[in-house]
Amino acid sequence: MSKQSLYASLAALLAATVFTSPARAEQHSSEALKQATEAASSTGDSKAVAEHATEALKHIDAAKAQASSPGEIRHLNKSEAELKSAVKNAGSFNADTAAQDAKDAKSHLEQAIHK
Repeated sequence: MSKQSLYASLAALLAATVFTSPARAEQHSSEALKQATEAASSTGDSKAVAEHATEALKHIDAAKAQASSPGEIRHLNKSEAELKSAVKNAGSFNADTAAQDAKDAKSHLEQAIHK
């Protein structure tokens, strides 16, 4: 890859990051919800809960950065706290508690999406 095409790629990536729309925020919230749902349904499987909750957290950060209302941000923050708790509990092999944390995160994500 030449320097010129590398710079063009970086410029396109920067433009995509800077010029985001509310639809992209909802896309991240929806993906976080999908991952939280997978984590919540992984009762008894600490590894799966941790993996899905960790993936959901990545999307939470992006959704928070693009959130448009205080209510949405509040639910995203609560969801983030529940997902972090899910990862922590899964790491301690408390799969059922971790799955319940993920279920609580899912509830907050649903509220964030449906404002």
